[in-house]
Amino acid sequence: MSQVPLPILLEDGSRHDWQDAGYRPRVSAGSGRATVEHRLEDAPTLRKLIDNDDAAWAVELRCPKTLMARVDTSPAPSQVVRWSRDEVDDAVYIVPGVVALRELSLDRSALTSLWADAGELRVPAGWWLAKGDARRAQTLTQSLLKFIRDDGLTEGRMEVGPDRSSGRLRFSVKMAPDLFERARSNRDVQIAALVGACSWFPRVFGNGIGVSDDGEPIGGDEELLAQELRHKLQSAKSDVVLWDDDAFDPATAATVLEPFLPVPTDDDE
Repeated sequence: MSQVPLPILLEDGSRHDWQDAGYRPRVSAGSGRATVEHRLEDAPTLRKLIDNDDAAWAVELRCPKTLMARVDTSPAPSQVVRWSRDEVDDAVYIVPGVVALRELSLDRSALTSLWADAGELRVPAGWWLAKGDARRAQTLTQSLLKFIRDDGLTEGRMEVGPDRSSGRLRFSVKMAPDLFERARSNRDVQIAALVGACSWFPRVFGNGIGVSDDGEPIGGDEELLAQELRHKLQSAKSDVVLWDDDAFDPATAATVLEPFLPVPTDDDE
């Protein structure tokens, strides 16, 4: 006989285990960090488990390419998680939720009739009581850049160029050792690298902007990337000249995609 699955509250509502309950997290991701605002709706049983330290708010971090996977927990619904560049490469995914801290029994009165005849429901430590959708942590621009330490470069220098070694277009940013260390935590250095990447747009995307005469994507990863970048630049509040124009300004494009703004701290609302 197969094992009966345990109840779980999913953000997308695809399971109907809990009566009237909902999980509606808000996730804001930046460079090397994410802020998660967990929100349970009409779920007093789950809230009580958290208040009694039987469960906790949680965020799972995943990077498929480096096989990094970990779960950070918090007693407070506002949670900040961080990861270092050494832990990740390419896409990073964030999965928020509520996780059991120890083995516990669930109150069936809070569950739907699907569980009426289930008997005692023992949940093991580590079980996700609620789980949100997976979100991509990196912005489009962060996923464009690949930072590389280059001991052959003199102090303070960087070189930026297209890199297709992974099978898709990225821009390798070779940095002198001192600059590479600064780039780990200095967002302004990262945006300077993005300016360099934007300077390549006219050459890697050609004179077009990744669409046909009728406005449809031409096809291919690089053309679709061009389409996404074009949409982001054209959606900006101020007019931005695209790379098919001689007046294209890489610095303007880069700072529209990633403005030079103060990095939020944990105390910022």
